[in-house]
This record gives sequence, C-alpha cells and structure tokens, in this order.
Amino acid sequence: MPEDDYAYEVGYGKPPKSGKFVKGISGNPKGRPKNSKNLTTTVLKESRQLVHIKGPHGTRAVTKLQAAVMQISNKSAQGDLRASREFFSLVQRSEESAATGSRGEDVQEADQRTMQNLLRRIAAIQLNDKTPEVKE
Repeated sequence: MPEDDYAYEVGYGKPPKSGKFVKGISGNPKGRPKNSKNLTTTVLKESRQLVHIKGPHGTRAVTKLQAAVMQISNKSAQGDLRASREFFSLVQRSEESAATGSRGEDVQEADQRTMQNLLRRIAAIQLNDKTPEVKE
C-alpha cells in the first residue's frame, strides 16, 4: 500500500477510498441510454413528418398533424357525431388560445414594468441600507 492511503483519515464526510466513485465510471451504469428520446419529443417529431395526400387538385405534401385534423373535419362534415364533438372542441380551444394569446409587444411591456419595479425595489433597499440606524 502506498503511503498516501495511511495519510487519508476516514470519518464524517470522508468515506473510505474503496467506497468512492471511480472517476470516469458512471454511478448508474444501467441508466437512461444516451440519445434516447422521451414521449413528447417522439410524438412531436412524428406529428411534423410529411405525408402525401390525394386531393381534387392532385397530390400534395402535408404534415401528419394537418392530415389528422383534415380527416376529423371531413368526418365531421359527413355527420360523424364523435368526430364532430372532437372537431368542435379543437376549434374552440384554438379560438380561445388565439383570443387570449399575448403578442410580443404585450410581453415586452410586461417585462419593462417588471424591470422598473425591480429597479425601484433595489433602490429602496439601498436607501434603507445607507441610512444610519438610530440607537436609543
């Protein structure tokens, strides 16, 4: 054994060297593999892939998401009640998000107000720190 091992004192917050993680070796070797994707990433990637559809004006490429919405709207127009309910709920949610969606200008104005409030609070704190305390 080298002399360094004798100089190392084991105790609280100092585990024995045999119990420490070895540099470069994972503490969880069976963990998530590199480059694996979660469900959200996979679903979004698949919904953005292009498919070719045949229409009255020939074939064209649209995303899978667009194709799915087109199918729901077409079934709704044909009288399918389940598709109608789903389509109307999609339209309602889309209209609500478009109506309540904030524009970039509104966000910038809100950010400006927040920054001004923060600067006022910081200035007030600095003024309070500079005033001498009165000892009685």
